[in-house]
Amino acid sequence: MRHLLVILIAFYSAFTFAQETIEHEPVANKAEYYVSSFNPRKDIDDLMDWAADFEAWQNESGLYDSMSTSLLVPYFISDTSQHDLVWLNIWPSSTEQYAGLDNWLNNGGKLLSKLPVTNSQVVDTWQWAISEPEGESSIGMVRYSDCKMKEGVSGRQAFNAYKNFAIAAKEKGDNLGRKMIFPSAGGTEGDYDYVYALYANQASALGAGADLYWSAINGSDEDIALGEVIESCSNYRTYSSMDIKAAK
Repeated sequence: MRHLLVILIAFYSAFTFAQETIEHEPVANKAEYYVSSFNPRKDIDDLMDWAADFEAWQNESGLYDSMSTSLLVPYFISDTSQHDLVWLNIWPSSTEQYAGLDNWLNNGGKLLSKLPVTNSQVVDTWQWAISEPEGESSIGMVRYSDCKMKEGVSGRQAFNAYKNFAIAAKEKGDNLGRKMIFPSAGGTEGDYDYVYALYANQASALGAGADLYWSAINGSDEDIALGEVIESCSNYRTYSSMDIKAAK
């Protein structure tokens, strides 16, 4: 009887802990990252011309209305010779993503032959949005890092800690976007659990957010709680970002 009571108490404590710590429900979307380099005698102007043709082609079917597209250019990165840009498509669901891919594979060959870049890596991912910046987007910036959770910590618990941190940071004036990204195919192998994205609608906001963290957020209860679920983050790299196509 005593052993049964101990088991019941332990179960209740674990259940209560889960109820208390998992407060936020992540909403997943899909994203495709095309890591590319320009073909000989091609540049960003050629890519923008191709992007206009690509959008016109998308409009013919209506399958891509829910997809948004951004262009990422490496800025602070360990080896700038690795690639010239990253083309990013974001979809609200896997169903819509793969309907678009089906149409592209069957009908996009002519447009693909005119692509002025060569892809060296294509990554399919799931993403959990933690926070989104307010205001209009211009030339923004995004910083990625490869992060590992502490032993026994689940992705849901890490998301919960990030969400509480983002809410508390916003109350201090923070206006940054955050995502947990989980590569499902094509990702670079490594000792990490997810890729963390920290981004801003304007480059200046990313710098302001960094200063705000050290002056008003560092050491807060939410900051400490976040540190208790993250083992480490590494391989930091920063890109400038520009919207190419908005979802309708």
